[in-house]
Amino acid sequence: MPHLVLEYTANLLPDFEPAQALHRMNTVLLASGEFVPDHIKSRALRLDDFLVGDAAPGGFLHARLHLLAGREAGTKQAITEGLVAALRSCVMNSPVLPVQITAEALDMDRNAYSKAIVQA
Repeated sequence: MPHLVLEYTANLLPDFEPAQALHRMNTVLLASGEFVPDHIKSRALRLDDFLVGDAAPGGFLHARLHLLAGREAGTKQAITEGLVAALRSCVMNSPVLPVQITAEALDMDRNAYSKAIVQA
């Protein structure tokens, strides 16, 4: 835990680097002191089909952080603000179009989450 899912619109490429964004967001998660490095699972999903408003030019980045329930609201807010800042740093130098950046933290029911690790 946690699971971090980044959705990004294809029109941000080639200037946006998803791997760089994942590294910066993982840095935010580690800096929070809430997570063990090996437990963070992050991935980026490219969206080829999307719409911003009523066909206005633009793109977006949205981070969903899935956490086991129990963290304080202030902790989750600080983390999501850090994720937005990390993503913003990935698009600040070459904004070819407007980019909306959002992040949310979602609680997962501890009783409904299972995990197994298979060692090599």
